[in-house]
Amino acid sequence: MRTIFILLIFSMNIISSLSQVKPWTNLNYNNDSLSFHFVVSPDHTGAHRSGILKKGIDRINLMQPDFVVSIGDLIEGYTKDPNDVENQWAEFNNSIKQLQMPFFYVAGNHDYTNQTMAEIWQQKYGASFYHFVYKNVLFLCLNSEDGATGLKQPDFSSQQLAFVEKALAENSKVKWTMVFMHQPLWITPTAKNWLNVEKLLADRKHSVFTGHTHQYALHNRNKSDYFVLSTMGGVNSLRGKKYGEFDHFLWVSMTPNGPTYANIMLDGVEDKSVQTAENLERSASFNAKPPVRFEPFYYIAKPDNKALWKLVFNNNTKENQHYKINLIAGKGLKPQHNSITKQLNAGAKEEMTIPFDIEKKENWSPIIADVTVKDDNYEWNTKMHLLPYEKLFIDETKKTISVDGDLNEWGKLRFSKQDSVGTTGFHFDVRKDDKFLYIAIDVNDKDIQAPSKHANLNQDGAYVVFDASPLAYSAFNLRNSEGMGSEWLFMIASPTANEFELGFKEHMPPGLTGKGKKTDKGYSIEYTILQAFIQRLQGTNWKNIRLNIVIADLNAGNNVTPRRISWMPDWIENYPGSGMFFKR
Repeated sequence: MRTIFILLIFSMNIISSLSQVKPWTNLNYNNDSLSFHFVVSPDHTGAHRSGILKKGIDRINLMQPDFVVSIGDLIEGYTKDPNDVENQWAEFNNSIKQLQMPFFYVAGNHDYTNQTMAEIWQQKYGASFYHFVYKNVLFLCLNSEDGATGLKQPDFSSQQLAFVEKALAENSKVKWTMVFMHQPLWITPTAKNWLNVEKLLADRKHSVFTGHTHQYALHNRNKSDYFVLSTMGGVNSLRGKKYGEFDHFLWVSMTPNGPTYANIMLDGVEDKSVQTAENLERSASFNAKPPVRFEPFYYIAKPDNKALWKLVFNNNTKENQHYKINLIAGKGLKPQHNSITKQLNAGAKEEMTIPFDIEKKENWSPIIADVTVKDDNYEWNTKMHLLPYEKLFIDETKKTISVDGDLNEWGKLRFSKQDSVGTTGFHFDVRKDDKFLYIAIDVNDKDIQAPSKHANLNQDGAYVVFDASPLAYSAFNLRNSEGMGSEWLFMIASPTANEFELGFKEHMPPGLTGKGKKTDKGYSIEYTILQAFIQRLQGTNWKNIRLNIVIADLNAGNNVTPRRISWMPDWIENYPGSGMFFKR
């Protein structure tokens, strides 16, 4: 008994001696009653990838935020067929109902494309812009597609601007304001009402969340964080953090000191500065103006044995750049250098010629130039496909062309493409008169499938990708979104009736028309483009255009999505100078 008593006294002495030290840092628990967590869900659509949305929903459920707010592009859209829209919403909502917490809808250009889709939105979800307050934080859910004109001139209507002004005035005492919309309107010069909203936000603590570009970038505006999110299933090259291209959702923790942000990658976690707008602006500018260019090689008569490719390095940044180019031989074409490395100081330009051997006269496959440009903060990579191209010319029309879909006045069309099995193909030609440029397409397709009465890419149809820029720009166009509609055009027509017209006419420049007719072999289409559109970019003495013709072929019972039969490879695959036509 005496032994036990002595041990007890000894133990109490130890506890007393350690009363000033503890096996914990502090007892300031992170449990403020006004703290909470929510998720911002990025773009899901634009040729969405199956299974990614479910993967994201599963991870959100594991982390149990208070709620989820979207930034739009929830369905594919771009149709005026109510049944198509209803089916798309049913598919999306069937997935989203798996969330174990509230989900707040925000309209994107795919969700709010036209008046039909706007009316369906109103029937299903009511207001397309609204607000709510949660734990003394104001949430503004806005509609950058206001009036269903998002792709043409995205901005807020005066009605929406008044709504924002009223919501902010009525909630002037909130701790923070969170703003959600689809398009990052601060990069849109015509978005005047958005600039007014920014002025209203300037004197309050706020954050802005957007998407649309499918490329993550953190912007600093108004001394605040303005986010452009990447994707959670939308089309994405997934080149990684240096490009801001990944699948993720944004985890926002509201604390007494303001919000903190964590990018929850679907395969990891990153902080809010995983990529910045400044770095992306540098590398994104290279898509329109590549710092490494293999100038297009055109011939009248096919070259013999050897030829030279002109290679241009142009560092127009304020940083030194490192270049590496790996060259892989193509069928019948072999470069005499396998690898090129170079460093160029800021502002420097340098040219060199690359000799290559021509080992056969025809049926070439391209030399692949794998190009990487680096500095300490960013990286840009592309694969250029290099081919010699026959120099093609635009013929003068010998007869007056009536744009009605009837090609009788055209005679023989010079250019053609056939599918690999010989069931579908097309002929086309390009001509001009004093005022207009004309394009004719004659499609051979016995099985026409165009169930929707509106032109779209998911059924039979023909589309033309057309660039009116000078050769130095158009030759390197990768279908860059910033030039669409003003420098290059995407024209689609679908044989929805015996006689049909160009789709999405409201997005085309003045004077551009397109009409088609079904024929015994399939269907034919004519397009006309005012030369004034080309002259605006090249001047009166314009010299060239670039185009590609693509046929979408949907076969009954055989395929869910159409096959694409292209005259030239898709521009996004980077074939510099392909599809160029020159004025004689």
